[in-house]
Amino acid sequence: MDWWRIVCCAAAGYLLGSCNGAIVVSHTCMHDDIRKKGSGNAGLTNFLRNFGGWATLLVVLMDMGKVVLACLLGRWLLPGNPQLGMMIAGAMTELGHIFPVFYGFRGGKGVVTTAAMMLLLDWRVFLICFAVFLLVFLKKRMVSLSSITAAAIYPVVTFCMTYFVDCCVGGLPVFYVVMATLVAALIGATVIIKHRANIKRIRNGTESTISFKKK
Repeated sequence: MDWWRIVCCAAAGYLLGSCNGAIVVSHTCMHDDIRKKGSGNAGLTNFLRNFGGWATLLVVLMDMGKVVLACLLGRWLLPGNPQLGMMIAGAMTELGHIFPVFYGFRGGKGVVTTAAMMLLLDWRVFLICFAVFLLVFLKKRMVSLSSITAAAIYPVVTFCMTYFVDCCVGGLPVFYVVMATLVAALIGATVIIKHRANIKRIRNGTESTISFKKK
């Protein structure tokens, strides 16, 4: 395996991830800085609460688009093992989004980018994690708690799918199972750590909720 290709995958993914959608859109469209608004987080939820409207869709498209582009680059750079290329590039895009080099390493919490990566790598894992996210959200009306729960089960669902289905039944190499699970665990843990302030507020009963009722 050409290690320079792996390095290129990682570097390209990280640099793409560092192009934070909420920051870019708030600067270019709102002439403001999302990090100076609300919770100060450069993520979708904070952007939606402070700016809302059509610009929120641009944030989603940009953050999901950079993951797609990174994974495509990963496939191209590692033609002998395209799935590995996607995992490396996608994971580094996630880290770039959370710790962007262009913005003083202050980025978002990685929920949208994680969802995009799940969908690209394994739609089955995405559907299960999204279903859990939706169930928790409908019950508690907390985006943070829903995101934390989905992130926590991400590596578990990944292992179950890749080992019990793809490996035991489909003959997938154990190496891929290990890599996929490690990447999912790294991303899931990072997302949870970024939500540590939310976890404290959830425990104190002060976390914000979203209501669909008209005031």
